[in-house]
Amino acid sequence: MSTEMTDTPHYSETLEIEGMTCASCVGRVEKALKSVEGVESAHVNLATEKAVIYAHQPLDRATLIKAVEKAGYEVEALQPIELTIEGMSCASCGHCCK
Repeated sequence: MSTEMTDTPHYSETLEIEGMTCASCVGRVEKALKSVEGVESAHVNLATEKAVIYAHQPLDRATLIKAVEKAGYEVEALQPIELTIEGMSCASCGHCCK
C-alpha cells in the first residue's frame, strides 16, 4: 500500500496583504481567496500580513489580487529583483540544463 499523498497541493502563491487590522479581516481575506476557482486552501497571517494560497494547478496571480481587493484590502506590488549569475562562459549557457 502506498503512503504517498496525492491530494497535496503542488502550487503555492504568497501575497502581502495591506489593511488588515483584526481576526475578522483575516477571515474575510481567506474567504475571498478560497472563492477563487482552483484554490485548495488559503492561510492568512495577520502578524506577517501575508496570505499563502495552495492549489493543484498554477493560479493566476491577478485573479487572486482581484479577489483580495474586492474584499476591501490591498496587495503589495511585487518588487523587481536583480540576479547576478556567475559561471556562464558562452551564449549557449543561457539555454543549457545541468
